[in-house]
Amino acid sequence: DVFGKFRPEELELLVCGSTELDFEALEKVTNYQDGFTESSATCKDFWSIVHSFNTEEKKKLLFFITGSDRVPIKGLASLSFHISRNGPDSDRLPTAHTCFNHLLLPDYKNRDKLEKFLKIAIQNSQGFGLK
Repeated sequence: DVFGKFRPEELELLVCGSTELDFEALEKVTNYQDGFTESSATCKDFWSIVHSFNTEEKKKLLFFITGSDRVPIKGLASLSFHISRNGPDSDRLPTAHTCFNHLLLPDYKNRDKLEKFLKIAIQNSQGFGLK
């Protein structure tokens, strides 16, 4: 029996993934593309907003980006995560390519607009579509 070789907590980790939502670790390994850099105002605002999220909002963001609200066994730092500039400021919501852990953000003109649209996107995403 293969399951008998694991302690209960090891088996839980294999089935459920890590429970630690360490977005600081994810921020450190993020790759920026299409005109965004780590120091772009929109990216700085994005991380500031994400770090202010409660646990439920962080899980919804993780689901929006990856298609799963579960943290990989090796943690968020093990993800290959990309943030791309998706055009200039607009009224479009952020989008994501979940298969590639790729977030596309318009270059919103301010933090408040980014936070509003990001929350709308994560609160209304459902798998491969919107509610």
